Amino acid sequence: MASSQFQSDESSSNQLTGEEFTNVGVAGALAHAYAEDTRGFLPLLAVVLSGAMPDETTVERKGGLFQREKPVRKVSVTLGDFVYTLEDLSHGPLAACRVKVVRGIKLKTEPMPAEVWLAELSTEIADRARQNEKAFFALRRLLE
Repeated sequence: MASSQFQSDESSSNQLTGEEFTNVGVAGALAHAYAEDTRGFLPLLAVVLSGAMPDETTVERKGGLFQREKPVRKVSVTLGDFVYTLEDLSHGPLAACRVKVVRGIKLKTEPMPAEVWLAELSTEIADRARQNEKAFFALRRLLE
């Protein structure tokens, strides 16, 4: 009898809470999209984030005045005291960093692998979604 109680306690500890599921869902959706097409991911991310959180998202594009196509060069998202930036340097992998900004002053820049950046951004978006209805719908669109 004690062993069956132990098994049920063990199985319940392996289940994710709603909050953990949301965090894993966002990180998983972003990581999956990034893994499928690293170069095509930046424009996708720009559309999703600028549509869902326009006040927090800045998109920079390459190209001159007379160029027809202006591909996305950089996406920056400001969440709290951090600015998350993902940039296409035209060679190699996408460059990702997180910058700590206090009263308009950049205090610390942390370069990181894009996969880590995606996980950090996902966590911040999920935290924001719990506090803000607009961010919640952004998160929902990202997971669909």
